[in-house]
Amino acid sequence: MTRLPGKPILDVREIAPETLFETVQQRLGDGALLTMNTHARLGFTLQEYQRRWEAVLANMARLDLDVLMVRSPENITWLTGYETPGYYKYHCLIMAPGMDPVFVLRRFECLNVAEYAWVTRIVPVDDWEVPAEISARVIRELGLPTRRIGIEKRGWFCTIEEHEQLRSALPGSDFIDAAPAIWDPRMIKSDEEIAVMHRSAAIVDKAMTAGFDIARPGVSDDIINAEVHRVIFESGGEYMSLPPFILSGERTCLPHQTARSDIVGERDLVYFELSATKFRYCTALMRTLFIGEPTHRQQRVAEACIAAVETAMATIKPGVSAEEVDRLARAEIEKAGFGEYFRHRLGYSIGVNYPPDWGEGDIISLCRGETRVLQPGMVFHMVPLCLIYRQFGIGFSETVRVTENGCERFSTLPLAITVKH
Repeated sequence: MTRLPGKPILDVREIAPETLFETVQQRLGDGALLTMNTHARLGFTLQEYQRRWEAVLANMARLDLDVLMVRSPENITWLTGYETPGYYKYHCLIMAPGMDPVFVLRRFECLNVAEYAWVTRIVPVDDWEVPAEISARVIRELGLPTRRIGIEKRGWFCTIEEHEQLRSALPGSDFIDAAPAIWDPRMIKSDEEIAVMHRSAAIVDKAMTAGFDIARPGVSDDIINAEVHRVIFESGGEYMSLPPFILSGERTCLPHQTARSDIVGERDLVYFELSATKFRYCTALMRTLFIGEPTHRQQRVAEACIAAVETAMATIKPGVSAEEVDRLARAEIEKAGFGEYFRHRLGYSIGVNYPPDWGEGDIISLCRGETRVLQPGMVFHMVPLCLIYRQFGIGFSETVRVTENGCERFSTLPLAITVKH
């Protein structure tokens, strides 16, 4: 135990001695040792977490950072395995070269470090303390250089108030936006990450099938919603970062809305956009089910959305720019005459997620102006969707992985118009 003035750095074993884990030291590529707790509750192997750690350390060196303060829950989970829906309170992982990390977090959440993470050192923060000042004190007492400190300026959890507190507590430091130091390696999924995402995708397929099966005239979209939730959780899904979007009738025209007791009609449509999560990794899928034959216009919109997905999948391969995929897919909907109703980006990166969003669109999106090229291991959810207000909304999507030669789907369900009589 390292004693700080009024605030010790604790070994995780001091707060959870009954927890079963083994402490090991992993040798990094530069010869340094990283102390890690290993246990069966980790979502990935120690070697996978070590790979991620070293990738971020390399980016820290490229940015000439002395210290990195990791605040966003997705980045903390990706680096350490730690999970909690209590991320709304203070969590800060302090990284520096040649040092085991120190996790500064709300005291109430500390047992979750032992339960889910490999991290060995923590500093509990009480609810009446100023968390940023505690983190600054940890950095000073560890004797770390503070010339250039990386923070997540684009993260939701790096507030103006916190930034001012850090500047006051660590005068003379330059605070550098270091979000890309973690986002760049997160953008490329490993085989272990892809395997977990396939588990999520299998749950989504089961839930989508269950929703299609129960949807029929006279059934409320609440009942469909309940059935989808039942299948997701009975299949091992964990809490989702966005709710299932399930709507029927003309309310299908509304973006990001949920069931509201509408009754499915004799000739109607039901919109589904679902996700499922394992170890905070998700995939998502969008489909539109027609109850009875679609109108001619609905048929054409559906065909255009499916063509957009198919064109995107045919275009995706390493070296193609993200904006080129968006342009060619969007052209399918514009060619059909419905471009004005497709109001958003084609797709976004997807992987680690917490509420309020299941996507990683801040990392990279398939959209206009995104000139970065695709690389093997990237994963995107592509969401062509046309919303015609107070008439209908129709969309079809796929979550795909960029491969060496193209892309592959996660879902095994057909990408096709489904009519239920």
